[in-house]
Amino acid sequence: MKRLVFLAVTALASIPLSAQVVTDDFDKFIQEENASFDKFIDDANKEFIEFLRHPWKKAEAKKPVERHTKPEPPKPVIYDEQKHPEDTPPVELTIKDILNQTTIEGQQRPTVEVKNVDQLTFDKPTPKAQPQPKPTPKPTVIVAKQNTPTIIGGNTPKAEPAKPQATPDKPQPVAPKAEPTTPAKPQTTPVKPQPVAPKAEPTTPAKPQTTPVKPQPKPKAKPAMQSSLQKEFYPSVAINYCNTKLYIDASMKGVINITSSQECAVADGYEALCRSNYKPLIANCQQAQKDFRLNDWGVFLFVKTAAEALCNDENSCIVMQQFLLNELGYRAKMARRGDRNQLLLFVATDCMVYGHPYFTKEGLNYYNINGTEACTFYMCNQDSKKAKTPVAMRLNNVPALNSGVVSRQRTNKAGNVSVSVNVSKSLMDFYASMPQCDYGVYAKAPVAGSLAQEVLGTLRPLVQGKSEVDAANLLLNFVQTGFKYATDEEQFGFEKPFFVEELFYYPACDCEDRSVLFGWLVRELLGLDVVYLDYPNHIATAVQFKGDVKGDFLTVDGKRYTVCDPTYIGASIGMTMPNLRSAGVSILRY
Repeated sequence: MKRLVFLAVTALASIPLSAQVVTDDFDKFIQEENASFDKFIDDANKEFIEFLRHPWKKAEAKKPVERHTKPEPPKPVIYDEQKHPEDTPPVELTIKDILNQTTIEGQQRPTVEVKNVDQLTFDKPTPKAQPQPKPTPKPTVIVAKQNTPTIIGGNTPKAEPAKPQATPDKPQPVAPKAEPTTPAKPQTTPVKPQPVAPKAEPTTPAKPQTTPVKPQPKPKAKPAMQSSLQKEFYPSVAINYCNTKLYIDASMKGVINITSSQECAVADGYEALCRSNYKPLIANCQQAQKDFRLNDWGVFLFVKTAAEALCNDENSCIVMQQFLLNELGYRAKMARRGDRNQLLLFVATDCMVYGHPYFTKEGLNYYNINGTEACTFYMCNQDSKKAKTPVAMRLNNVPALNSGVVSRQRTNKAGNVSVSVNVSKSLMDFYASMPQCDYGVYAKAPVAGSLAQEVLGTLRPLVQGKSEVDAANLLLNFVQTGFKYATDEEQFGFEKPFFVEELFYYPACDCEDRSVLFGWLVRELLGLDVVYLDYPNHIATAVQFKGDVKGDFLTVDGKRYTVCDPTYIGASIGMTMPNLRSAGVSILRY
C-alpha cells in the first residue's frame, strides 16, 4: 500500500516538471530561430533592411539635356594635290589645351537639377572626376615597343626548334623489329574477319562523317574558356550571356514577387533575398568574372541577365540586382518613380556615361542605365554598408567571349595591303551592351589576342625594313582607304565610339574610330608615341617620329608631333585638312 502511495505522489510531482521541459524546449526553439535569422542576415543587411522600411526621400529631377553627337564631316575629305601640294610650307598647329583620358565631348553631359533633396545631397556633376592619373605608363610601354622592329626580325630563329625533326630516328630501330612480328599474326586472323569487315564498312563510313562534325570548332572554343558555368548542373537555370549559353544556380528563382514598389514591400523582398540561399549565385558571378576576364561592367551585365532569368516581374528584378551588386561590393541604389508603380536602379560608375539620367552623391555619378528619361523619384537615404566601389567601365583585359566567330577582310584602295580577321560575335555583343563612355575607355582598351595576331602578323612584314616615314604612310593609307566612312548618326542613329575590333566587324567607321585604330597600329608596329587631335568637328592623330619629318606639326612638352590624319583620304603624313590648319586643337593623351 505504501508503495502505491509513493508512486502516485511521484507521478503528481513530475507534472510541473514536464511542463517546464516543454516551456524550455519552446524557448530554445525561439532562440534557434533568432539565431538562424542572425546567421543568414548579417548586421549590415539587417540595418539596411530597417532603413528601407523608413519613408524614402523625394527628389524631382528635370529631364536631362540630350547628349549632342560630336559634329563630324558628313563625308571624308579627299586629298587634292593641286589645292594642297606636297611642298606646301608646314605650319605649327595652335594648341588650345591638353586633356588627359577625356575629350571636350566629355563636357557634353546631361544637366540634371534636383530639388527637395533633404539628405540626399544631389548636385550637378563637376568635370573634376574626369582626369585620371593613368596616362603615365604609356612612355614606358613605348620605350619597350621601340624594339619591336628588331624583335620582328628576330622571330626567324624560332625556326631552329624544327631541328627536333630527329625524332624519326627513334622509331627506325624499334619499328622494323616490331613490325615483322605483329603483321605475321594479323595475316592469319584477318582472313576470318574479312567477310564480316566489308559488311560493317558500309555502315561505319556514315558514322565517321557525323562524329568529326561534333568535335570541330564549337567544342574547342568552350574548353578554351574553362568555365564550369558552361555545364548544366542541378538546380540550374540557363541564361544567354552575350551569345554564350551559361548555367547559374536556381536556388533564388521565384524567391521574391514584389507587387508593390512601396517601402515595406521592397524591404520584405530584400529581407527574403537575405534569407535565401544566395551564396551559390554570388559564386557564379565571381566565377564568370574570373573565367571570362570580365571588367566591372561585365559583372553588372551578368547580374542583370541572371536577375531577369530568376525573377518573374520587373520590380523583383530591380531589387535582386541591387542585392547582388551590393553583396559583390558595388554601389547601386533603388528608386521608386513618382508617377507609377515602378522601381529604377541607379549604378555608380568610375567615368562619365552619356545618354542616361543620373544624380551625384559623395562625388560619384549614379546612372539609370536602363532609362533615358529623368523623372521624379523616391529613394532610400541610406546605402548598404557593403556597397563600396563604383562600377569600372575601363577594360584591363579583353573579355574571353569567343562564340559566333565571323570572318572579315579589309583591303586598301591600291590592293597591295589586305588583312583578313576573325571577329567574335559574342565580344561584339558585349561591346554593344556598354553605354557610351569617355573616349579614353576606347583609346586605351587592349585588343583581342587572336585578332591582334592576325592584323599585326599581316602588316608587320610589310613595314619591316622601311623607314619610319614610309612605314607610317603605309599604315595611314591602309586606314584611310581600307575602311568605309560613315558617321555614327548614319550608321547607328547615335554616337558610338568603337573599340579596335569593332572597326573590322561593322561595315563603316568615323574619324574617331580611325584615329583609335591608327594610333594602335603605330604603337604596336613602329613603337612610336601618338596623341589625338581634337578639333571642333574632327579627330585626327599626331606621331612623335624619331627622325626629322617634314609636314604640319605641334609641340607637346618640348617634343615634336607630326600630323597624321586617317580621314584625310590620300594625304601623306604631315598634311592637315586645309580648313583645319589655322584652327585651334586640343591634345588628348592616353
